[in-house]
Amino acid sequence: MIYKRQEVLLMKALQASGTWRPRPGYSPDEREKKDNRASMGNNLFYQPSLEMVDIPKPEPKDDEVLIKVGGAAVCGSDTMFLGKDDEDYLQYCGHCKLPVVIGHEFSGEIVKTGKKVKNFKEGDLIVAETMNWCGECAACRAGLVNQCENLEEIGFTLDGGYAEYLVAKEKFCFHVEALVSVYKTKERALEVAAMVEPTAVAYNGMFVRGGGFLPGGNVAIFGAGPIGLSATSLAKAAGAAKIITFEKEPLRMKLAREVGADYVFDPDELYSAGISPSEKVMDLTGGIGVEMAVEATHDQSETIPEIEQMIAVGGTIAQIGISPKRTPIMSTYLQKKGVNYHCSIGSSGHDIWPHVIRLIASGRIDPSRFLTKCYHLDEAKEAIEAAERLEGGKFVVTPNW
Repeated sequence: MIYKRQEVLLMKALQASGTWRPRPGYSPDEREKKDNRASMGNNLFYQPSLEMVDIPKPEPKDDEVLIKVGGAAVCGSDTMFLGKDDEDYLQYCGHCKLPVVIGHEFSGEIVKTGKKVKNFKEGDLIVAETMNWCGECAACRAGLVNQCENLEEIGFTLDGGYAEYLVAKEKFCFHVEALVSVYKTKERALEVAAMVEPTAVAYNGMFVRGGGFLPGGNVAIFGAGPIGLSATSLAKAAGAAKIITFEKEPLRMKLAREVGADYVFDPDELYSAGISPSEKVMDLTGGIGVEMAVEATHDQSETIPEIEQMIAVGGTIAQIGISPKRTPIMSTYLQKKGVNYHCSIGSSGHDIWPHVIRLIASGRIDPSRFLTKCYHLDEAKEAIEAAERLEGGKFVVTPNW
């Protein structure tokens, strides 16, 4: 019997690949060995590459929706898939499974729904949580869904948004139609909606894990990349008395001022003038310090020693930035002041995404103020390279227009 071969529909996608080969001296755990994933990609994926490819267009399962991508925003973690280290291993130090289509900050329009989907329909505009938690492990049952023991992540272990289409489970999706009235067109609303995820990351670190601060508190923010700029916007919306940002790139310093920072300093310029960042903060706050310090850089070896000196009694450190290096901490300083040090990763659960969407829809925060440039999907690598060069705030890839 002759069977007619079913036509396979292909789509463009930016895919990261690499060979699963443990770095000498590293012993993979059971989950890593089971399906060739990595809890820290830089320990396991050898000779990585990032290329535009044609892959089959996905079909949604019963509990999934098929999304026509409207925008995919570039994250600093995406830049870590561009190159490799001196030993030819992936630079990204987080959870991943290759090959995978990267891009975890995305928005789009639903074009097809699985037969068990109840709350979404074709034509709905949506965003979706990156962290796909199981709801059954000990971490999830304790409410710590971002620490899920069976975690899957869109753009890292599941195909993400640098593509024409992707699928997402219904339970992780949220409506963003309300943004159209703010940004006037569907296209622009989806470009901005792609920035919900980094804003939600900052929100989680500051207000869910960190517990927030009382209106009138002083806030210091280290780093004015997309997370730091989101944190600045949120601090202003939450009623911070003084927002003091530290950043080395001139364009990002300018953006920090535009989204609400009262003072913006280049730490290197301060050191050259014989002043430390902590001394500057203590001077600006009358010796009180800051009630919250948001750490949003990739090198805590420079920032934490300063934060130790500037944090107020009873203050909170929200650790959001991720570094592959160990961080020196003088715990005695923190203990004497009764400081709360909260480590945060991800943005799922706790009604975070709906809160962020409402803040944007209300105009209380406006991520478009640091959306520097949009690129077509064919130029996705160029967008990531621009982000790696720190040429602006946020870059968004728009595949379909």
